Amino acid sequence: MNCPKCRTHPLERLSIHFRDRSAPGPKETVGSFEVERCPSCGGVWFDKDEVDRYVDSGAAVPFPAGVPAKPADPSRDSKPADCPKCAVALAKVPAPSNPRITVDRCSRCAGIWLDAWELERASGKDLPLNERLKSMFGDLGRPGK
Repeated sequence: MNCPKCRTHPLERLSIHFRDRSAPGPKETVGSFEVERCPSCGGVWFDKDEVDRYVDSGAAVPFPAGVPAKPADPSRDSKPADCPKCAVALAKVPAPSNPRITVDRCSRCAGIWLDAWELERASGKDLPLNERLKSMFGDLGRPGK
């Protein structure tokens, strides 16, 4: 599988370990899941539902050495990209946990591509608490909304 943005670099499998908060009891449990990361641009491919696990886990995906935290080439994000698994064109959609940014999503397999600089923002960690709650629960039927 090649990077949908760089197109020439093969994606590397990366195991993400996190403290599993869903396991009951006093003993700490460690969970893990795998994502694919581009060693050149630092973007990450999440299979269906993995982005939710990433956000829920609070885990961090480490940047590859030499990858800037801000886009070196912002125009790369506007270029068309194909799903690295299905070869279907990725569509721009609001991030599941932060509707202020867009991510690339496959309509066939529901995988999501996040550019390296989108990882923190897509988790919604940069949003104020009230906006994070609103993105998760909506307006909850408040009158006038």
